[in-house]
Amino acid sequence: MNDVIKLIFERVATLFYVSLKDKISKYYEDEKRKKVDAMNDINQYIDQEILHKLYSGLEKVQYSRAACAIRLKALQCLRESLPLQEPPDFYERVLQSFDRLASYFETVCREEQHIPGPPCEEVTTFRRTLQQFALSTEQLQLIYFQEISQTHSPYPTPTNNGVIVFRTAYEVVNDLITIYVQILSCQDLPRMDYFGSSDPYVILELLPSTLYPKRPKEDRTITIKRTLDPEFNQLFQWYRLPLNIVHRPGAVLRLSVWDEDIVKEDDFIGECFVPLTNIESLKNRASIRDVPVSEVRLRRQNKHAQPKVYELIRNRAKFDQEAALFLKQRTRAMESGNGSDDASVISDDRNSSGSYAVRKYTNK
Repeated sequence: MNDVIKLIFERVATLFYVSLKDKISKYYEDEKRKKVDAMNDINQYIDQEILHKLYSGLEKVQYSRAACAIRLKALQCLRESLPLQEPPDFYERVLQSFDRLASYFETVCREEQHIPGPPCEEVTTFRRTLQQFALSTEQLQLIYFQEISQTHSPYPTPTNNGVIVFRTAYEVVNDLITIYVQILSCQDLPRMDYFGSSDPYVILELLPSTLYPKRPKEDRTITIKRTLDPEFNQLFQWYRLPLNIVHRPGAVLRLSVWDEDIVKEDDFIGECFVPLTNIESLKNRASIRDVPVSEVRLRRQNKHAQPKVYELIRNRAKFDQEAALFLKQRTRAMESGNGSDDASVISDDRNSSGSYAVRKYTNK
């Protein structure tokens, strides 16, 4: 009998679906225009036109079940009609309005007024979606870099793009950070030229760049001609960085290796992301040369296996300059060159929570 009653309530909710979806579509348009209390029309329609008319003909238990069925249809409409290419403040306003609607439904869905009903999984899921959409582009990038560089990433694949050999460390000077990176060499790089060789160089970047009061400069090594095993032995530094940057999850050093071409655009060979939380302090070492050497496999991102936040950032590229820069960089890395199309994942043997796979040598 309960199944029959549940089916009836679902059919009733379906009858209101079309008109409810129209009102929710209008609500989103009003929210884009920043109309005050844009959700009021939906609240009133559900309360007066739907549930109030059902209330007089139903027992309390039946009424709460009907309200739950209407709640699920409202959530379905909100989810299906949600615009995907709006700025974060739009989703913040939607989230605030949604919380008021969810609170209303939590009350009317109670079988006993003084006893809260069970949590609605659909409400929790949609709230999390809105919370993620409301994050800044910088916050989304931090999540992105964290996900692709975690030890047990869901995006791992084998690579055959060679190895980069380097040292990296930081020191605290007057409550500010200096980061040192010594690029030593690359090994077993793929052949990128018609003549079976490459002209490799390395680009060094601190990402996301918006974490820093002043955007850190992008550095690069010299180009070593006609080799698959270049020796660089170059030292790079970034000075006067925020003290907390080496403790910020998602803040990374990106090392990308490229093949220089004179006629056409340079070819991307591979990259690695070194979490700044994993680089060690020079506090107990005389210099960067005393830091163990790291050997990291170069990888290529698979454009078909990207973290969910990648799509959120891509949706903002038309109106958000930082999102557009991020998308341009990632697209170039995923579509350039002739190497394997692998997902980028790195892990650290020094620490189980690390994020780049290395073999370490005390001296090199």
